[in-house]
Amino acid sequence: MKNCLVKPLGITLCLILLMSTMYASVEKREYDITAAGIRIGVMTATRETKDNLTWYSLHSKVSFWFFVRVNVEYSVTSVYQNKQLITSTVITQSSRGNFKSTIQWKEDHYKVQVEGYKYKNDVSIKDTIQYNSARLYFEYPPGISTILADNYGIMVPAENIQENVYSVNVQGNKNKFFFRKGKIIRAVMHHPIKNFEVKLKS
Repeated sequence: MKNCLVKPLGITLCLILLMSTMYASVEKREYDITAAGIRIGVMTATRETKDNLTWYSLHSKVSFWFFVRVNVEYSVTSVYQNKQLITSTVITQSSRGNFKSTIQWKEDHYKVQVEGYKYKNDVSIKDTIQYNSARLYFEYPPGISTILADNYGIMVPAENIQENVYSVNVQGNKNKFFFRKGKIIRAVMHHPIKNFEVKLKS
């Protein structure tokens, strides 16, 4: 505050910045990513709430050997308003190329634009979305049957298979999410290239 100019405009700007910091709630969680018991990367999950908007983000970096060295940097950024998804963006940078997926609410539907590795999708989603992968890491879903697979731009089956465990089927790959006190502590992810596990750092 001492660097602010002692003028009405300067004081006003300083107060706005101070208030925006005071009213924004930020929570961050760190995870290790392993494959066959070997650590191959890390992931950070973040939730930030301000007024009636909530930002959920996942950011991960992995590197492993699959005939050749594979490097992948993956991020999901989602914005919810009053518990409804407004927009979600996935950016993937990898040895196989760079890809982007966006899902955005447009009055009465979600506009989908997905450009992935050997995969494209632009089919709109009509129903409102309450959960995607990023939100799962902070909030246990109350009996949902579908969830957004952000990088595919589609709704996929989700099932509460036992207490504090959800199974999500993404195009034949069954992923399991294990919760404690409403938040993910471990996830077992199945992938065509390499299965891996995400575990909350102690």
